[in-house]
Amino acid sequence: MQRKDVRTIGDSSALANRCFWRSPLARIFVPLLRFALPVAIFVCALSFATAAPPVAQGANEDDMDRSIKPGDDFYQYANGGWLKRVTIPAGQTSLDTRAVLREKTSQQVRDLVQEAAGARAPKGSITQKVGDYYASFMDADGIEAKKLTPLADEIALISAIANKASLSAYLGTTLNSEVDGPTANADHIFGLWVNQGFEDANHNVVHLWQGGLGMLDRDNYIDPSPKSADLRAQYQTHIAAVLKLAGIADSESRAAHILSFETRIARAFAPDADAADPFKQNNPWKRSDFSVKAPGMDWGEYFKSAGLDQQADFAVWQPSAVIGVSALVESESTDVWKDYLRLHLIEHYASLLPKAVADEHFSFYGATLSGMPQAPDRSEVAIAATNGALGMVVGQLYTQRYFSPEAKAKAQAMAADLIAAYRTRISNLTWMSLQTKEKALAKLAAFEIFIGYPDTWVDYSMLDVVRGDAYGNLRRAEARLRLRNLAKLKEPVDPIEWPINPQIPSAVIMFSPNAEFFSAAILQPPYFDSKGDSASNYGSAGAGMAHEIGHSFDELGNIYDPQGRLGDWWTAEDKASYHAAAEKLAAQMNSYCPFADVCVHGKQVLSESIADQTGLLVAHDAYVLSTKGKPDVVLGGLSGEQRFFLAFAQRWRKIQTEAALRQQIKSDTHPPGKYRSDSVRNIDAWYKAYEIAPSDKLYLKPEDRVRIW
Repeated sequence: MQRKDVRTIGDSSALANRCFWRSPLARIFVPLLRFALPVAIFVCALSFATAAPPVAQGANEDDMDRSIKPGDDFYQYANGGWLKRVTIPAGQTSLDTRAVLREKTSQQVRDLVQEAAGARAPKGSITQKVGDYYASFMDADGIEAKKLTPLADEIALISAIANKASLSAYLGTTLNSEVDGPTANADHIFGLWVNQGFEDANHNVVHLWQGGLGMLDRDNYIDPSPKSADLRAQYQTHIAAVLKLAGIADSESRAAHILSFETRIARAFAPDADAADPFKQNNPWKRSDFSVKAPGMDWGEYFKSAGLDQQADFAVWQPSAVIGVSALVESESTDVWKDYLRLHLIEHYASLLPKAVADEHFSFYGATLSGMPQAPDRSEVAIAATNGALGMVVGQLYTQRYFSPEAKAKAQAMAADLIAAYRTRISNLTWMSLQTKEKALAKLAAFEIFIGYPDTWVDYSMLDVVRGDAYGNLRRAEARLRLRNLAKLKEPVDPIEWPINPQIPSAVIMFSPNAEFFSAAILQPPYFDSKGDSASNYGSAGAGMAHEIGHSFDELGNIYDPQGRLGDWWTAEDKASYHAAAEKLAAQMNSYCPFADVCVHGKQVLSESIADQTGLLVAHDAYVLSTKGKPDVVLGGLSGEQRFFLAFAQRWRKIQTEAALRQQIKSDTHPPGKYRSDSVRNIDAWYKAYEIAPSDKLYLKPEDRVRIW
């Protein structure tokens, strides 16, 4: 993973490394998940996978292969039965517990939402809001009958644009916070995120980032390759089709002008490498700087209509984009601007417009850009839409049924043990100087882990949801989010504001502020069983939690202080010692070759491999703490120590095609599951638990075991 202010986990595939919210797939569900993760800027990678019924009731003999010696191939010993038994579903390239958990959670949420739709609950109740939102989205006949009339008022506002001032004012109304974070999304010419400043942890500021591209990625516009040229041609055809459906004349020539216009926006975009570097994101601008640094836009009108005319401080993530787009306000014809704005207004609400519009939207963003063979079922889209716009409302229903206060308390106790274990580990590090240890321990003391769901739920009482008004429901939900973000600018920083909905099976690591959030949906079997075996819980969910905590203290998180402000707190000597110790693990990873011509790239996967080992060590320390010195019970013929390591190995079980595995090794920053499981060979306690002998294939001499944390 690259350094980010926010890091979301829940998927370890190579595709996930690309980040869902930066993918074309995100456009298909616009505006479906618009409110699901308001500060989860990047959705990237770590799997909690086990993949079988939880070991909590004892080891499942059918999933193991006891004919394999644990010391020869621990991954096969733990997972051999499962690997022989399961098959990859048709049309897919892999199968692991991520898919199982997603399907399980999807069904749980589907049941809740559809039950709410049939309940006809009292007006204003959370059940009424959820049920009526879903039912309205499912009313395809009602949506079809309205044609494009829901957009009429907004289309009229665009048509009334006559000059730079009115254009700037309209663009200000499009400045909104989106769940997809700092992406090249055309739903707004600039994106907004309200969060603490890079250097000021006490005050929220407006973070602005580049936006405005229908094809999302700047390279799609400027890459000279034939493949990109063909994509541009298909996009232009799509634009013309949308304009024609909207009854706009000369659609083909206007489509060409829009593509040319977006290409000019793309040329102003910062490259991905800059967009991923927080030090390059840290560009503090005052309100008065915009007219000087980025002439062209009528910034007074823009900020007034955006509700930000009194806002003094901004963090401009990509100044080149702000400067470039502002110049286009001055230089580009208002007619082209208006065509561009009409197009993306329609794209933004495509799922709530007649079928012909929705189908055309999918034909490009789904089939062409994402390679999806067919559009998702409307009920699936409606569930996602409801789950997005009313995320915390659905979350209340979800946790009432699926995540009890007792489960939350047990997971919180495990988290406390992990923090205690980290405190001891940091204190005893040999590569970290005393000066840096003090800073690390201060950061650990300020670090918070939030479990399951917020103690205080987000207030949706003022959001009016009307059955039969799908478009209006979304518009009102968007307006509520906008007002909530503007209100945050007048409030102190809230470090415990949840950035993820409880029913989303994932977790968010916040470097700024300094916190970690684990949703209720991720804390269910097989990862975590509140009524099950602690050894398995610590070996699976505990190791995953500890992995992520570790990133706040390694080379990813060492640029953020205890309050989440930018500032490198490692010394040069610390860095040198850390990298020297890490070289040994990189070499070990280089030795793993699933094919004769393909080996893992040690440097590429090094950060995640260190975190795997760190998470395993710390989770084991925490497990030992939890037993309070008493021997654990024997279940299924396995001691607690054995079940702990078995659960860790079972996290990583996965079957995939050879092509998928080759692609993962080529592009993913995480090693294949088998080699993540092999982290055990560097852990002394594993040798004792399974009586590993020098003759065993995985055996490493004590001096050859990698010891970083």
